[in-house]
Amino acid sequence: GAMAGAAAVHVPNGFFAQGGGYEYAASLGLSATGLAVTGPGRLSLDHALGHVLDRGWMVPTALGITAAATAAVIGARNKRLRESVTVEQEMLFEE
Repeated sequence: GAMAGAAAVHVPNGFFAQGGGYEYAASLGLSATGLAVTGPGRLSLDHALGHVLDRGWMVPTALGITAAATAAVIGARNKRLRESVTVEQEMLFEE
C-alpha cells in the first residue's frame, strides 16, 4: 500500500526510475505483495517464534491502516499541488 502511494507520486515522471519514474516503487510493491500472498516460510521469523504473532485480524488491520495512511498522504500532496497551481495562475493575472 505504501509503495502504491510512492508510485503514484512518481507517475508523472514516467516508468523508468532513471528519470524519476515509478519503476522502483512498483517493483518493491509487487515484491511485498508476493511475500504477503505466499505467507511466512520455514526460514521466517514467524516460523522461528512458532507463529505466536500470526493472528487472522492482523493482516487486514495492517492493510487497512496502510491504505488509509497512503490515501491521506496522496490527498495532502494533491491538495498542495492544486494550491500551488492556483497561486501561479493568480500571479499570472496580477501582471
